[in-house]
Amino acid sequence: MWVIERQRRVVALDVASERDALAELALWERNPDGYRTRRQAAADDAPVRIDEDVLAGLMAHLTEKGRSLEYRRSVRNYLAAWADALGGRDLRKVQLRELRRCLTEWKTARKSRIIALKSMTAWLREEDRLKPAEDPTLELRVPPSVAEKGRRTKGYPMALVERFYAAIKSQPVRDVLCLRAKTGMHDSEISRMASGAGELREVKDPCGIWGTVSFRHKNGRVHIVSLDAQAFAAARRLVARKRSPRGSTIHECLGYAAARLGNQFPGEEIEPIHPSELRHSFATWSSECGQVVKPTSGGVALEMVAAVMGHLSTRTTKLFYEGVQVPPMIIFPLRLLHPDDPVDVSEAGRQSA
Repeated sequence: MWVIERQRRVVALDVASERDALAELALWERNPDGYRTRRQAAADDAPVRIDEDVLAGLMAHLTEKGRSLEYRRSVRNYLAAWADALGGRDLRKVQLRELRRCLTEWKTARKSRIIALKSMTAWLREEDRLKPAEDPTLELRVPPSVAEKGRRTKGYPMALVERFYAAIKSQPVRDVLCLRAKTGMHDSEISRMASGAGELREVKDPCGIWGTVSFRHKNGRVHIVSLDAQAFAAARRLVARKRSPRGSTIHECLGYAAARLGNQFPGEEIEPIHPSELRHSFATWSSECGQVVKPTSGGVALEMVAAVMGHLSTRTTKLFYEGVQVPPMIIFPLRLLHPDDPVDVSEAGRQSA
């Protein structure tokens, strides 16, 4: 074996003769930091494609990051579409204008397609499989979110959500609807909770807070949501199930529910509701008729805690000390009732309403 050894640095050479070793030494001395062995140079010349090897590695990376199964599936589907559109070409030889041309041919999910592609290339850069100068997605911008408030009304009346809840036959789907309507939780949070990434804690406070669910964000901050009895029971069932219903299953159940409601209320045009808009509904209901419920143990405002501890900003207090208490809960007159719900949950729903 031939090696180059300089200042405690040892480089094993891919050569079989002294002559070739001396040639490699000359290359190394010309640019020690940029030197690559023959094997490394061959690996650098290997094409970088969207193939099964890359997709499997990315899926493992997203799993390690705590991304939900639904999210990973959607990313994989978008990347498979990119692979077809690019014809299996080496990403290092793809031009930005070609990516934009592909996007113009797709009529839907433009933003999601860009995010999926940039997530993959960012991971490839981290793995040193793609150099920044070779990445065609660096200048590909993610379109900003456009507020739809001016184009259409977002959110739903409570009565409509109550109708849908009563018309849904799947208990897991009703549980998701309950949590999204009563807490405004994101779908990703519910999926993480169901998979065991969230922590449920029973409280049974006389004020109506039956329990809490907590999540740790990427920045280390702990986010805690207080739940009433019905929402806490729904959360427990999803955790016992170990997974949240897939988005396609939820949309299918809501479609069937809309059809049943159309037969039940002839003359009314009833479209399926979108679960993502229940977060907006929660905010609207809270501002219009919500009431804040605080734990009976009391407590003082975060500003007062920060002042006593000598923090100049409440952000410091929240960063290091938040997450140990039961946060307040917002309630409003929403009655989610279904004849197939467990009896104790139905009664809890009536009490919390």
